[in-house]
Amino acid sequence: MPKISESRRQARREQIARAALEQFAVRGIHSTSMANIVDGSGLSSGAIYTHFASKDEIIAHVARTTVGGVFIGLEGLLESDPLPAPARLITLITEQIAQAEMPTGFIVQVWAEAVTNPTVRAAANEVYTVAFEFVREYATRWLSTGGGLDPRQAHTQAPRQARVMLNLIYAHILQTSLLDRYSTADFLADTSALITDSPR
Repeated sequence: MPKISESRRQARREQIARAALEQFAVRGIHSTSMANIVDGSGLSSGAIYTHFASKDEIIAHVARTTVGGVFIGLEGLLESDPLPAPARLITLITEQIAQAEMPTGFIVQVWAEAVTNPTVRAAANEVYTVAFEFVREYATRWLSTGGGLDPRQAHTQAPRQARVMLNLIYAHILQTSLLDRYSTADFLADTSALITDSPR
């Protein structure tokens, strides 16, 4: 049997992930079965299990590639001169989330599943780590340029600023998914008012 190429393998995994995400969006994670994912993908069950051992592995993969990809896609901003101010960065992240090929409700479902599912919990923590490292690096650079701090002070204060910014983003995702009267425009306006662009 000919060996499948890496590009072909990745394409097949992405095909399965897209089908799974569509099923999760319509049915919810708990109500989606492997049979639903098989039907949605147009592949055989054998083909699915060649790439993923379980539904948990599919959930984890989708979380890593979709949610984690939001922050990976913004890495080029770290080389911007000047860097965008913190409130502007949160706006850009919010826009990336809105444009990503995933419903925000899926992210909340992943969080809920992560409470009791070790495989999904590991993926959720991995995604947070990617996001935190990106925002921490941004904050370090911002505080030492736009913030006017020396490099040591910037390095010390950056983790706290990164946590605050991610707390706002995570709260935005949760409220977008749950509250009918929630306004992204109000969130961004409030964020601009709450986050000062300089620590001084």
